[in-house]
Amino acid sequence: MKQKLAKLTACLMMMTLLAGTLWGSAPPQAAASGTEFPIGIFYPPSPAETTLAKYQQIKDMNANLIVGAAVINTPEANDTALALADSLGLKMLVDDYRFHWRTEMVEQPAYDTGYYVSNTNRLGQTFRTPAGSGWYLSYAQLKIDPVFWGSGTTLTMRIYDSPARATLLGSASVGGPQTVYDHGFGFGIPIAANTTYYMELTSNSASPVGWVTANSGNPYGNGMFYDNGTAVSGTDLLFYISFSQQAYNDRNSPNNADVDLVANYYKTKSGLLGYHLYDEPGATLFNRVAAVRERIRAIDPGRMAFVNLFPNQATDALLKVNAISGEFSRPTSVLGQSFTTSAGQTAIDTIQLWVDRLQWGSGEALTLRIWNSPSKTSLVAQSTLTGATNNWPVFTLNATVSPNASYYWELTHNGGGDGSIGWVIRTEDGLKLVKDGTGTGYVNGTPIGSDFWFVVNQNIQGGTYEDYVYRWTLQQPDVMAFDHYPFKADGTLTANYYDNLETIRRQSLLANIDFWSYIQSVGITGHLRKPSQNDMRYQIYTNLAYGAKGYIYFTYRTPGIESSGEPFHNGLILPDGTTNDTYGYATTLNAEVLKLGPTLLGLQSQAVYHSGALPATTSAVPSGFFWQPSTALPSVIGSFTNGSGRKYVMVVNRDEANSRTLSFTLPGKPASVTEVSKSTGLEIGTSYNAATGVISASFAPGEGKLYALPAGF
Repeated sequence: MKQKLAKLTACLMMMTLLAGTLWGSAPPQAAASGTEFPIGIFYPPSPAETTLAKYQQIKDMNANLIVGAAVINTPEANDTALALADSLGLKMLVDDYRFHWRTEMVEQPAYDTGYYVSNTNRLGQTFRTPAGSGWYLSYAQLKIDPVFWGSGTTLTMRIYDSPARATLLGSASVGGPQTVYDHGFGFGIPIAANTTYYMELTSNSASPVGWVTANSGNPYGNGMFYDNGTAVSGTDLLFYISFSQQAYNDRNSPNNADVDLVANYYKTKSGLLGYHLYDEPGATLFNRVAAVRERIRAIDPGRMAFVNLFPNQATDALLKVNAISGEFSRPTSVLGQSFTTSAGQTAIDTIQLWVDRLQWGSGEALTLRIWNSPSKTSLVAQSTLTGATNNWPVFTLNATVSPNASYYWELTHNGGGDGSIGWVIRTEDGLKLVKDGTGTGYVNGTPIGSDFWFVVNQNIQGGTYEDYVYRWTLQQPDVMAFDHYPFKADGTLTANYYDNLETIRRQSLLANIDFWSYIQSVGITGHLRKPSQNDMRYQIYTNLAYGAKGYIYFTYRTPGIESSGEPFHNGLILPDGTTNDTYGYATTLNAEVLKLGPTLLGLQSQAVYHSGALPATTSAVPSGFFWQPSTALPSVIGSFTNGSGRKYVMVVNRDEANSRTLSFTLPGKPASVTEVSKSTGLEIGTSYNAATGVISASFAPGEGKLYALPAGF
């Protein structure tokens, strides 16, 4: 839903922009401000509402980060927003339409004659659209002499499916008087690729306006001029028609020159945390999105490049690398892949491939060897399998490697059976899974420009959500973000909410990347309910218990259906601009998290356990764990350590509806257990009894408390 909102709104804004004048024709920061815990808002005030008062309202909610995506995405709008944010100590993840849209011009720029348009004489021109997919006709521009274009005279351009004018696709008008020759008509209408359309100019006045310039030499080969509905052979209007498509369509990426312009423009701006690159990319896009991020890093290395992942509720088609092919492993077909180890990696214990096990017959063996490079001058390790029980066989290698170093694995067939096993899955030609410049696939020692599906040091089924998240960690993002909106319209919680948290936490820890989450703060009729105070508290604290290092509210303002395509309701700010009661809930919860933030940002998640009935894929508290629930009441127990090894525990009441008194026993009986205060951020006393090792506390529905144990325990 967020992806759809962002694309529709950005599309509308971009079309409006293109109808006028085009503009411009150290490690990432861990928090939005110093040691503040990042708390953001998505769908901010519109450009017209970007005022000090509106931004003060964001600040008053105890947020510190604004995500401009879907609303603020032009340089002019961003400049205003950044200045206001900076004046209030807020930070921004700026969006820019050039991250999301590319343009192509169809034109006929020559002229040597002209025609007049009036209410009795209409002028037309056929034209052909570009090849590709997902095109919009943004605007059309003509050159018209303004001398006879007086007040009250309006010229209208209409786009039809053909000169027969059977289907009107869109229209735009420009009124007089005019003083310039070049006139743009803005549209923003979807059109088919490689298709001929017809544009027609009409006037509401009997007084002729013109010349409307044209060329009698017919320099445009894909269309024809029409004078009052009659084709004029060998003549074309002078015209410029701009088409726009999403930047990643047709295996493309944002234009490098545009990315450079964006990064160079914003990099000196105060109030900038980083760049909002893409919302919910599919796995096939990961490498291309990351390449844009790398280009930004080269220009503005101290800033975050932000990408948000799909939740595990997304369809398989969105999560999978859906452009896949394969190769057969045969004695005459040796398959390989170069790759680079990650920072800090010192071992390759296993490598997993995607192979059709049904093609693996009796007597056939596959050997996977790791070499120092495709030149194979030094063998690092090898492993042989004689069969597989599923399509994702794991080769055990136990190899010692160097971090940030290049290696090469190679797969060979022993010649047994029918001498052929396949497919060994790879991407389609020209599509990459591995980060740019860090490896590629090989067949018989020759690079193939695509990558084999493989997993290092994990056992993952291809095409799953776990695989999707793992693929993104390989691109080494600045932070791993995801959205999962759990509060359904029927009053229930999504069944796979904790499964999503388990996957994100697991993969972020393995990749040593912090994760952020989106918090549901809006309803969608028939799909999501307006979250209650208990709901919002529940989602925030369960995410914190899993180790989240930032969160963003979706949405701040309430999107209208005209800009989103969905029946949103009850955002933090209502459609009339007033604050919802949820704004007050968020204000209170954010204040608590900001006090906990300096401690939370310094903690490393060690484990997460549940008491009571276990949600799917979660784990019960082990019998030997140092923090034992005294009852079977539902809770989440997140275990952490700080940089000095001191232990912390985040306890969350997993009951959304009822307050609970939760009790726990610490068998090791430490001398003390303190709580990090949500009012001051300081450690305060608790009910803990050192003699019995028992602690208990009252929890509101969904509430979490952060406890600290003595150093050395």
